[in-house]
Amino acid sequence: MFGATEAITPEELAEVSERVTGGSGFDYAFEAVGKPGTLRAAYDATRPGGTVCLVGAGSRTDESGLSMAELVLNEKAVLPSSYGGDNVRRTFAEIIDLWRAGRIDLDSVITHHVPLTDINEAIRQMHTGEALRTVIDIV
Repeated sequence: MFGATEAITPEELAEVSERVTGGSGFDYAFEAVGKPGTLRAAYDATRPGGTVCLVGAGSRTDESGLSMAELVLNEKAVLPSSYGGDNVRRTFAEIIDLWRAGRIDLDSVITHHVPLTDINEAIRQMHTGEALRTVIDIV
């Protein structure tokens, strides 16, 4: 998906790490769920000196559980990413232009469409994790 070589669940990490890295750990891992458990799994699956990119925001009360000692001793970089650190208005406009030109496929990441009158359904899907991306149709 969008250049990633693997998109897996934490339960699949050990098998994929062994197959892909010989058990030495990934150079890069992206946490996109926003849960402490998946951050921990991504951190543990990354090799010493590797990079974990934190994309999932989580809640303000979630604690990562990473100790100061392991952050220093493993020399892993943990990088947060809110919309890639870019200007959201500019970036979204560029993405829409690329989509309209047929240069990127956004339709494949949309799992649900709901009319505006059913916005509570979209919110429910977001909370349950049922949908990857839900589009609210305003027509």
